[in-house]
Amino acid sequence: MTAYWRRMDRTAMTGSLVNWPTRLDSYGGCGTSVYAVWPEAADEPMLVCSRGLLLHALLQEEPVGDPGPWAAAFPDLDDNDPEAAERSTGLLAALLLGTTGASWALREPDTDPATPITEAFADFWTAGEQDLTAAGRAVVDALTQSYGRPPVFLTVQDT
Repeated sequence: MTAYWRRMDRTAMTGSLVNWPTRLDSYGGCGTSVYAVWPEAADEPMLVCSRGLLLHALLQEEPVGDPGPWAAAFPDLDDNDPEAAERSTGLLAALLLGTTGASWALREPDTDPATPITEAFADFWTAGEQDLTAAGRAVVDALTQSYGRPPVFLTVQDT
């Protein structure tokens, strides 16, 4: 049996929770990780009792895509203070959905498929709920039901 998760290349993909976009162009890089996080809410009834554990995430790599959805988890993302910018708010849960040795790129609309991706690059691929496998959806749905809110999906690019 091959330990795919030990290889550091485009074909190394962990788990079966994410449908990785292998149809897209590879853009080099060192890899991509996808997380689902459930930030605390001000009206959280679970906080009436002591949680016993305060969970924060610290960004170590570059998040990609529209930062708008991350505001609930990383409200200080653009702060000039690196300690504040890279630290999340309190989280109920943080789940690594998968990692891969690949970095996939989206092309500018209407570019010729023969154009090198370096000339047609629009952005990096980012994961969302639509990219979950059936198993991934079951895991995320169970936690979503437990915490009473959907997760924030975070795609992190190893730079």
